Amino acid sequence: FILEQGDLAGKIPTEYGLFKKLLIFDMDYNELTGSIPKEIFNMKLLQQLDLNDNKLNGPIPTNIGQLTTLTFLQLDHNELNGNIPSEVGELKDLRIAFFNDNDLTGEMP
Repeated sequence: FILEQGDLAGKIPTEYGLFKKLLIFDMDYNELTGSIPKEIFNMKLLQQLDLNDNKLNGPIPTNIGQLTTLTFLQLDHNELNGNIPSEVGELKDLRIAFFNDNDLTGEMP
């Protein structure tokens, strides 16, 4: 599911969480706002989550720990804040993660 470099604006629809068999969720380089919906983390087979270069805000949900097959995570260039959840450190298959250019604090778990 790739909708990158488009003119998408507004919040990420929670209904996307119904796509439980997706492997790639890529909506980078858009004008997405609001927080990352927890429903996104219902995509248990997801290997790549790319939401960089948007205007997403709020904390990274701790539900991210449900994405146990995630290998690539790109959340940079947003307005996310708070700590990087410790659940990120428990993602055993995660190989690449980008968090830069946000208002995140603390250490990488």
